[in-house]
Amino acid sequence: MKRSRPVKDTVAEAKIYIYRLLKIRVRSEKEVRDKLRQKGFSEPTADEAVGYFKGIDLINDRLFTQKWITWRLAKPFGLKRIKLELKEKGIAPELIDEQLADAKSDYAEEEVVSRLAQRRAAKHSGVPREKVKQRVYGYLMRRGFNPAAVFKAIKDI
Repeated sequence: MKRSRPVKDTVAEAKIYIYRLLKIRVRSEKEVRDKLRQKGFSEPTADEAVGYFKGIDLINDRLFTQKWITWRLAKPFGLKRIKLELKEKGIAPELIDEQLADAKSDYAEEEVVSRLAQRRAAKHSGVPREKVKQRVYGYLMRRGFNPAAVFKAIKDI
C-alpha cells in the first residue's frame, strides 16, 4: 500500500526545506522567502518558518551581508557590483552602505585593480596594445570596480 506524502504546506516541511537551503550557504531573508514561494508554501507558513530561523539567528541579513562582502571581495569583485548583488538579494540599502563602509577600510581597490589588470593583460600576448586595453577595461568594469581605479590601471598596461 502506498503511503501518501504529507501535505506540503506545513511549517515542519518549510523548516526542512530551509535547513537544506542554509546547508549550502548562508542566505538573506528575501532569498529564503522567494525559494519558499517557488516551492509552493503559503505566506503564513513561510512567515512562521522564517521567524523560527530568525529567532535562532540562522537567517540574519547583517551576518549574510558581512559574509557576502568578504566572499565577493576575495574573488575579487568591485564594490559597485557587490552593492548591486546585495540589493538584488533584498538587503536594506542602509545596511549595505554600512557594511561596505566597514569593508572599504581594509580594502585597497586600486592595488587589486592594478594586479588584475596586469594579470589579464598578460593573457593577451600578440594582441595590439589598444585592443588589450579595451579588453581589460571591459573585464574590470564588468567586475564592478571604480572607473577611476580602472582608468589608472589601464594607463599602466
